[in-house]
Amino acid sequence: MTNNRTVLQARLKNCLLTIVEMEPMLSRLSIHKELLHEFKQLKEISGKLSSLELSHTEVERIENATRLFLSELEIPGEFLQLEQRENLQ
Repeated sequence: MTNNRTVLQARLKNCLLTIVEMEPMLSRLSIHKELLHEFKQLKEISGKLSSLELSHTEVERIENATRLFLSELEIPGEFLQLEQRENLQ
């Protein structure tokens, strides 16, 4: 049971951190100001995952929402390429 809980927590943390990692990129796209409060909350939540009881269904729902969020951003490909080059330097 504990192993399943750990896996679910890791999956949830992966979703949260994926979104949080978008913050620097979004700050360059003028979307940032609207989401600043939400990013702060996600960072706070990601540090408290060990106390959460999660179900497989809840985590799947959050994973689907994360995928939808990322697809809705429709970040231009040239911007992503620029971001990748900056990360390599």
